[in-house]
Amino acid sequence: MPKGIEIRDLIVGTGDEAMKESVVAVNLREFLRRGDEVSRSPLFGTKTLIDLGRRESIAGLRYGIPGMRVGGTREIVISPDLAYGEVGIPGKIPANALLRCEVELLEIRQHDALLPQDWLPGKVLMLHRSQGANDPQRGWAFTMHEGGNSELTCSHEVREKQQGRTRLSQIPISLQAEESAGLIREAMDLPNQMPEDCVGWDSGFINMQSGEMVTDRRNGARCMVLYVMDSGRDVTRFGIHEDSPSFLDCSFYQTIQRVIAPHIISDPAAT
Repeated sequence: MPKGIEIRDLIVGTGDEAMKESVVAVNLREFLRRGDEVSRSPLFGTKTLIDLGRRESIAGLRYGIPGMRVGGTREIVISPDLAYGEVGIPGKIPANALLRCEVELLEIRQHDALLPQDWLPGKVLMLHRSQGANDPQRGWAFTMHEGGNSELTCSHEVREKQQGRTRLSQIPISLQAEESAGLIREAMDLPNQMPEDCVGWDSGFINMQSGEMVTDRRNGARCMVLYVMDSGRDVTRFGIHEDSPSFLDCSFYQTIQRVIAPHIISDPAAT
């Protein structure tokens, strides 16, 4: 076990054992040293899926879960270096915070794709902006459930051992359910409101470039990607010209910008 992790089995499971490369479905609760719970509100469902073989979750969980058996519950105390480090999660987890996690291992899966039964009922909107070369604003993705739970995912530079490194932050944002549902309705109507600026995903005009850049084949315009799902099923998916004055001035995008702008950090190296 790496230095910086302490584990204690609260309930020893009797099912299959999680290995270092396993994909696991867990119930996860996170607490600060003083006892405050900081677990995120669910966007898709109450389960958390973690691919232990990939760096998509904090290191302390990847190191602390292997060895558990399905049906078991484990307490994992994680040092800041293996949790959220010197950055933390603004407004949620302080910098250099010790984290105590309670993990209940529900099942071991063959893949990390959400299954229909994992999803919360209701619509989920996702809006993604990629970062281009010499672009002072980093890429980000905003995900919002119509019930009000939302999350911003964005990258930032951190200093580790005198070297710069890019790390993803997932910042929970709470909205009123009525506002969220209204924003999703507005998003779904954008192709009707500004058809010249929206590009259907199956239109043949979507061009996926390296670095997840999306452009309109007809004119080379950069696009954000917007899609809406309902209980895990696609409702709509399209690109929208990110420099379109109509889009930038519409109430939908103005509201999204108001919500996420305090958390977006420009890239000094690109200015």
